[in-house]
Formats: sequence, C-alpha cells, structure tokens
Amino acid sequence: MSSTGKDDQVRKIFVGGLDYDTVPETIEQYFGQWGPVADCTIKKFPDGKSRGFGFVTFSSLAAMENCFENQPHTIDGKRVDLRKAEDNAGPSVAFGSDPRSKAYDPEARELKKLFVGSLDYATTEEEIKEYFTKYGDVSTVAISKFPDTGKSRGFAFVTFLSAASVDSVQESRPHVVRGRKLETKRATPKHLVGKPESQISSTKIFIGPPEVRSKGHSGLSEEISDEDLTEYFGQFGTLVKVQQMRWEDSGKKRGYGYVEFTDDDSVDKTVLVRTHVIKGREIEAKKALTRQQMKDIEEMRNKSGFQNMNTNNMGMNVGMGNTGMGMNNLGMGMSNMG
Repeated sequence: MSSTGKDDQVRKIFVGGLDYDTVPETIEQYFGQWGPVADCTIKKFPDGKSRGFGFVTFSSLAAMENCFENQPHTIDGKRVDLRKAEDNAGPSVAFGSDPRSKAYDPEARELKKLFVGSLDYATTEEEIKEYFTKYGDVSTVAISKFPDTGKSRGFAFVTFLSAASVDSVQESRPHVVRGRKLETKRATPKHLVGKPESQISSTKIFIGPPEVRSKGHSGLSEEISDEDLTEYFGQFGTLVKVQQMRWEDSGKKRGYGYVEFTDDDSVDKTVLVRTHVIKGREIEAKKALTRQQMKDIEEMRNKSGFQNMNTNNMGMNVGMGNTGMGMNNLGMGMSNMG
C-alpha cells in the first residue's frame, strides 16, 4: 500500500448499525460536523440494498479523533457503532480492545436464518418461499426430511439475503400457511445446538463477562451507565428494564446485570449475537430464566438424557427482584436440526 493509501486507512472508520434507508449524503453531512470528510460509502448487496454498514474517511486525523471523542452517535434515529477500519475493508475492533472483539455486524449470516415449525407435512419449499418473499428476498429454503422416507419432518429453515427480513417476519407474527399457524424463531447457532434451554422462551437476558474471555476488558464497569445499556440494547427491541448488580457493602458493581425486553424474540436475537462490545468492554448475553424454567430444564435433561448439561456450570445469578437467573451455555429458539 502506498503512503497515501496508508494515511487514508488511518483516517478511515467503520460505521455499523446503520438504518437500511440511510444514504451516503446523510452520513457525510453528519460526520462533517467534526471535520471535512474525504470519502463516504455504504456497503450494498448485489441488488443495491444497504447492508447496514459503511466507511467514512476523514480529511485529517484530528477530525477522526474528534469524532471518536464525541460518542455516542445517532444517525436517522439509530445509534451507530464506530470502529477502526482495517485494510480488508471489513468490521474491525474497538479502539483499545482485543483483536478478537469483533464489531456487531447487523448482517451476520446467523442473523439471516429463520426456523419455521408446525408446517403441514404436504407444504412444499416453493410454497414457503412464496409466502416469506413478502418480507424480503429469500436465498434458500430447506425442509428437513426423514432420511429413510424422504417425507417432511414438519419444519424448515429459511435464509434471507438481509437480516432485516427476519426482523420483519418476527414483527409480523403469527404466520399461517395452509391453514396452520406456524412457529417462527431465529435459528439456533451451532454452539447452542442440542441444549434443552434452546426450547424455552424468555424476555430477560443475563449480561456479564464472556464465558471465554479475551485479553481485553470484560464485564460491566463503573463507566457503563444504565443509559448506555438502554441505548445499546434498545437496537434489539423494546426494553422494560435494565439492572446492574452491586455489592451491598461497597455499592460497587459486580460486573453483571440483567436486561428485560417486551418480546422473547429480542432476547433470541441478542443471545444469537452473543458477545457485545460496550464502551470497549466485552459483554456476553445469555438467557435469564425463572426458577420454574430452571426446574423444567432439569426435567427435560433427565428425560432426554442430555449429557452435555452440567448444572454445576450454569453460573446462576439471581436478579430482577429475584425472579430471574443468568446461566452459562444457554441457547435460544429451536435446535438447528437437519
């Protein structure tokens, strides 16, 4: 890379979490208040639709630093995520954080996949595609079938070109095809497949240090306010309450807390992203379950013979008025079978 190219890269930032209708002119005008903008682009799909992120190159390093000093930033009503751009023009890491702490990508592959259950056994993939196309361009439809008979198992997976389509589907529940009310949930990521908790719904999440920690800072710090949590997690759905746990004697934070949403789908999406970066600190989101749900999970484990479930490693933490529990290794949605 030439010296000019390297200089441009130093002044270039990744802007994530953009509204899909935001245009480059709006971004350039917004960031121009911190200094002249040399270039502004929004990454798009082949069909021309926004991918929800872009890049801004400032004319001076001082302008870029000024922009970062005045966070958070909100464009078209959405709080955007700023990161230092890399040579490969992809989402990078937060300033001062470990390289493994990736920026939240609103168009990550796992966010584009939808589980569709309670299908009529005669429903075809063409019918499913035709129905869900009203919510966005469908990439693939796969009905899970029995290997011996080739007959439908009553559920399928739909992958969209844009994650926003999955959001639209979930916002428009319930769905009916062939007279049957469908169950639509976000598909379970591979690291959560096979766990009985994945079949239990919750409107609360436990947030704290990641189960597998990197070299960077993690957990809720004194610098992270309830307002910060409300603003960040608000992009996943409507919030009811946020709570950061503190030590009774000192009043200092214990590094974890809880966030309650109005819809269990918001929890599913938040847990699917799994690791979040707030003010340079890694925060992992897990389902927070009630005591009754914990009991139900134990019964499911005993009946189904789940051997990968260790109740001694659940990391239970009581919060939200002693009504919820945070657990490690929790899943969401239906298991990604087939």
